[in-house]
Amino acid sequence: MNERSRRREIAGLRRAVPRTRRIARHLAGALVGLGDLLQQQGRYRDAEPVLIEAIDIAEQAFGPDHLEVATPLNNLAVCYKYLARYLDAGPLYQRALLITERALGPGHPDVATIYHNLGGLEHAARNWSRGEPFARKSVRIRTRALGSHHPDVAADLTALAALLDQQEKYVEAERLYRRALAIVERAHGPESHPVAVNLNNLAAVRQARGDVNDAERMYRRAIEIETAVLGARHPKVGFSLNNLAVLLKSTEPEEAASLFRRALAIFRGALGANHPNVGVCLENYSSVLRTLGQRKEATLAAQRAAHILSKVDAVNDDAVGITGTINPDHAPFHLLVRPSAIHRLGVFADEPIPPRRKVIEYTGERISRYEGRRRWDPKRSYLFYLNAYWQIDGAIGGSGAEYINHSCEPNLRTRIVRGHILYFSKRSIQRGEELTVDYRYDADITRMPCHCGAPTCRGTMNVPRTSRSRRAATANRR
Repeated sequence: MNERSRRREIAGLRRAVPRTRRIARHLAGALVGLGDLLQQQGRYRDAEPVLIEAIDIAEQAFGPDHLEVATPLNNLAVCYKYLARYLDAGPLYQRALLITERALGPGHPDVATIYHNLGGLEHAARNWSRGEPFARKSVRIRTRALGSHHPDVAADLTALAALLDQQEKYVEAERLYRRALAIVERAHGPESHPVAVNLNNLAAVRQARGDVNDAERMYRRAIEIETAVLGARHPKVGFSLNNLAVLLKSTEPEEAASLFRRALAIFRGALGANHPNVGVCLENYSSVLRTLGQRKEATLAAQRAAHILSKVDAVNDDAVGITGTINPDHAPFHLLVRPSAIHRLGVFADEPIPPRRKVIEYTGERISRYEGRRRWDPKRSYLFYLNAYWQIDGAIGGSGAEYINHSCEPNLRTRIVRGHILYFSKRSIQRGEELTVDYRYDADITRMPCHCGAPTCRGTMNVPRTSRSRRAATANRR
């Protein structure tokens, strides 16, 4: 069904009186179908209001926790991912995951789809180690449900490999890409978009491993297929053009500059002039302009790129984006991230939690105390002392525990067990209650004001020297 037919169907369903649950189901489904069509065309901004309406209708007719709500939630999150609104996307995916797992069970393929999308969100936000567990889980669930040669499993393999190659795990990534490519070529044919996706990604691995000629051939083939299938103005064509241009920067700077200009025009038209992809592409373009001796133009491009990328809502100076996701593998209870009255974002219980139970593990990249000093920023830090030498940086590969806010009267306490940082409930926690922990910052670091609102609030997240028990403070100012 084309766009005009879908809009005509939607208009007819909107006029139906009374709006029964059956009509509401059809209307929400028709809106989801239109949203899918717009997304396939790369029209993510147009799809957003359509999917918001689908969510509203489904929630009014069936309630906020009904399975009918999960699909438009998931699809709207996909839109937000492509629009680089990562913090809008993450909680939507999380809601969709909880609804789908409760309704269909943890082994259902639809659950795998949401884990797949969570991995894709973290990939877009540049937090590749955080996305890897989501992607591996989607592969496991879908393989058990559909078999190892199903095309949807191939898509999961591709998504996992994309996270691995960004972590320089090239051997495993290439093996997964080639396995996925064989599956999709059999299922969809050699001229299909899934083939182009794998060729583009495999080219990046070949480029990283020094096979430039093979990489160039794959990039060009991917662009040819994507242009034929999706159209020359689709954002995914822009991604591949940018990748090929990066490859050609040093050997064919004139062609690279032309490819960057094409990619920039696509990104600006489809995603907006301030999208991070525009910033990254401008960075690359500026380096080519310098090679071509166009220094003034290169400087302007670099300045514009820096301005765009400075607007990314990031957890560190490497522009890793905040996504507001929780990894269920580290949280035995259902938890959600949403705005907090204490400070910006917080973690909330989505079900009752009994006392003295493990609630979540604080995970992240293990770094030395020297690296921790370099990364420390009181306005934006997720560092937790594991012992006298090691720290855990929840900004990279975190479980979501790094979003838990400070309180002078917390409902969680910290235990370090065999090298794992665990949060346990101090008392019964009700559904909807925000989780909190006492950060216990050392008295000799910058004084951090406290806004927890507890009756016993000491006015600061630091603790007096006389009451310090150990250096086990987390910092998650966002």
